[in-house]
Amino acid sequence: MHGLSPAPGALALLMTLHGCAATSGREPTPPDAAAQDATAPEATPPPRVVTDTPTFLHGAPTDPWWPGDVHVHATGASNDTGGDSTPSEIARVARDRGLAFVVLTDHSNSTGSDPNTLDEDPALHNRGPEFPFWDEVALLSVEDEFIMVDGNEVSPVTDEPRVVAPRGHIGCLPRDLATFDRGGAFIDRPRGEVTGGQALAQALDRGCFAVVNHPYGLAPWIMYDWTSRAYDALEVWNGGNGFDAADLAAWDAWRCDLLQGTRTTPIAASDNHRVMRAPPGDVLNPALGSPSTSVRAPSLTWPNIIAALSRGDVALHEGESLVLLEGYTAEGQWSAEGPWAWLRVTGRLDPAASPSVLTVARAVACLDPRPASTPPTVDQVAVFSREVDPGEAFDIAVPVDAQDAGVLTAALTAPLPTHYAAFSRALVQMP
Repeated sequence: MHGLSPAPGALALLMTLHGCAATSGREPTPPDAAAQDATAPEATPPPRVVTDTPTFLHGAPTDPWWPGDVHVHATGASNDTGGDSTPSEIARVARDRGLAFVVLTDHSNSTGSDPNTLDEDPALHNRGPEFPFWDEVALLSVEDEFIMVDGNEVSPVTDEPRVVAPRGHIGCLPRDLATFDRGGAFIDRPRGEVTGGQALAQALDRGCFAVVNHPYGLAPWIMYDWTSRAYDALEVWNGGNGFDAADLAAWDAWRCDLLQGTRTTPIAASDNHRVMRAPPGDVLNPALGSPSTSVRAPSLTWPNIIAALSRGDVALHEGESLVLLEGYTAEGQWSAEGPWAWLRVTGRLDPAASPSVLTVARAVACLDPRPASTPPTVDQVAVFSREVDPGEAFDIAVPVDAQDAGVLTAALTAPLPTHYAAFSRALVQMP
């Protein structure tokens, strides 16, 4: 995944996403500011039409993008991991695949029970330890090259195994490694007595950046019960089946949150249990790093990663596919907050992907039945659409009406379910 190099033409304008090359110790390749933003921009923007390889847009951030996987399970702390998914092997494979950071999120009850069996021993419920690899992963991290963090997945369940009733799994990404409270167990048992919202509250109280994992998972017993909306992020793309209908439902829930004024970050993560699985994996065995979340940050540090996640400065992708979205004023100046008159959409489709469609949409309204388990319905307006061939790169300026409110996003997808998709961050423009 790392080492994506610009080539002549449109590729020369592509923001390099996977340039961290952790195994070699090279510095990440930052976006080519001279190429992307045109050091001598045109005096006035051209007519307001879709423009390829625009030279009149300027001022975008030049910080690099760092790819990572924040939902990974390890042998010795989570059951059903195949016996060889040790932290050291996860770190090795992650670096081979170009990942800059990984968070272990072993199941809370599994770390307090026997990780080698699916059968639970009630005598071991709610006893922890919850972060058994904390010291080991610190040793596996390499300054400026690779970060590994020991988190958790708080995992309450209903009163009977795999009964059709949601509870929810909450990913815990420690915010501050120096002060994080590792003591004590998460309370996720007895079965049926802990809601998803209560699990979420525990994660937040502990100091976690809290992610609702697979909120509309294909297995109902891992879906979220929506008893709290205080999460920091939603996992809108869970590995295994490619981007599928359950992920689309989570994507719409995220956009619905933004429409309602809630700042929520989208996450794509593998949920890997078997580190030796080759990309992109299969339905029950997602591959490490398939998919991934990249964050934009000036350097590879954990505080920078958490800061980028907190502000939603992310890109979601699988393989070499990516799509990045930036907003600009009518004069062509990059703007963090808008209003935006131009969008710049850059990226590439993985050569192994199926022919796909690049779309830019503006979500304008949401019918939200939560806490019911029925997914929200989002009304959206199509802004732009273009077919993209495998291996093709693109760099496009799209005019938009700066007065139109809504949530702008870009996506690169084939018919669902699809591997090697990509999704941008959101630009939120409200009256």
